[in-house]
Amino acid sequence: MKMVCVTMAAAIMVLALVANGLEAQAGEPTKPADKNADLRPIRVAVFDLDVLEGVDIKPAALTDQVNTILDAMDKVTIVNRDQIKKVADEHKMALSGLVDTASAAKLGKFLSANYVIVGRASKIGQTNYLVLKMVDVGTTVQTTVSAKASIQNGPEALVERLAAELGSSVRELQKPVVTPADKALAKVRAAAKAALAGKVVLVDVSETHVNRPLTDPAAQMAVANRLKAVGVDVIVPKDPPAGWKRSLLETGKYGEKKVNFLLEGEGTSAYAARMGGMVSCRARVELRLITVPGRNVTINDKGVAARVDLVEALAAKAALEDAGVNALDAVILQSAEAQKEKK
Repeated sequence: MKMVCVTMAAAIMVLALVANGLEAQAGEPTKPADKNADLRPIRVAVFDLDVLEGVDIKPAALTDQVNTILDAMDKVTIVNRDQIKKVADEHKMALSGLVDTASAAKLGKFLSANYVIVGRASKIGQTNYLVLKMVDVGTTVQTTVSAKASIQNGPEALVERLAAELGSSVRELQKPVVTPADKALAKVRAAAKAALAGKVVLVDVSETHVNRPLTDPAAQMAVANRLKAVGVDVIVPKDPPAGWKRSLLETGKYGEKKVNFLLEGEGTSAYAARMGGMVSCRARVELRLITVPGRNVTINDKGVAARVDLVEALAAKAALEDAGVNALDAVILQSAEAQKEKK
């Protein structure tokens, strides 16, 4: 009888393909399963895995095997290990072992990764164990994946058992999800349709950061983009002529363009605190919706937000953007309620 030797890497590749939803039938070519069609693409960074004494596999080899499993999966992109090391060195962060969740997520952002994988292999008695943590870079929520195998079967058995568990976990993370932000946008879109359908809104929001003008109109652009996202026709004045606002309030026109509402307001952001090398800023945006021609304020509301970044200016910008969107959503929802009361 002829014996066929299958390398560890080849075995892992086969298991990864099975986890990927690929099945081969006798005499038929391998075809992707339809169930993977709606999976979202993700970018994953695998940090150097830690191997404690007693487990007969090198850390680099174990890390390579996990990368092999992931690389064989559809819509999974692996961050290059050299890139991971370079970024970690730049920020003086440790890579190996069970890196704490906050540090893993922070480094993952620098790598533009969706998930970071950290982990450790160990031996207890006659059993090898491997525990991985998949950290969501955006939320810091972690998913734990583990496997165990008898040391008599070697580290290959441990990694092979991990392949199915890891593949299943990755697929769960790739499933489309409806986030609270998606639900909020859907609610605002429905309200905008009821209150602002067919209307034109001119947006004019001034901004300051600790009493200094900001050159980048963060809140104004966030408000304008949100209005466009919910289906409202928007005008953002660029180099407006002198006296344009008075003319708009009196005539209901900006140049030759008919306008139904003026959405004006002010945004303010300020330094809040420094936390572990990061800067936190808070922002508040107040908006007023005015029917034109006319000067009566139809709706007014505010939004507040806080953001963290490495640079104060970027944290302030992000906070202003979030506060602007929050204020706009409140104004739109109020407008829809007002329309209901009139009916």
